[in-house]
Amino acid sequence: MVLLSSLVAALPLSAGVSGSPVDAKRDLAKRDATEVIYLTAVTIPPPSVPYWLGYIAYYPTAALGRSGAEPSANDEAIGPWGGNQIWRTWPTPCSGNTHYDILFPSGVTFQFDLNFGAANAAVGAVVGGGWNGFNAFTCRKDNGRTLYTVGTSNPGADVLVLVNCTRV
Repeated sequence: MVLLSSLVAALPLSAGVSGSPVDAKRDLAKRDATEVIYLTAVTIPPPSVPYWLGYIAYYPTAALGRSGAEPSANDEAIGPWGGNQIWRTWPTPCSGNTHYDILFPSGVTFQFDLNFGAANAAVGAVVGGGWNGFNAFTCRKDNGRTLYTVGTSNPGADVLVLVNCTRV
């Protein structure tokens, strides 16, 4: 797994994560009730061609999620289709909900659905829900705020929160 800061600093991606999926899944049941999963869009700045990247950030507590820190390597994952489609690419009117299965390097899968029209929902509105194998989550539209900034270039890459999923 590559930390997002590594992705911004140097492409192509490299791999390597410690810890076993079995240990991560065992720890899922013991997680804090304030855990939060953010569906984000990352702006990759020049000197490369600027583009958006779909990305998932997990924080074991809401306070840590507000700290401005990047999550650990086991708690971040590239979004659907390798990050080429982001949550701003919402379903078309005919498709109804869109289902996603995101596998974290820890071996934990976060499954969630985003409702049609989520992109146009009011900030704070419920736009879907999810499940990580132990807990259910409610996903709400966020305001696009900066979760954190990564990279050593000026400017760095901003990780923007589009949706936040909190435990039910």
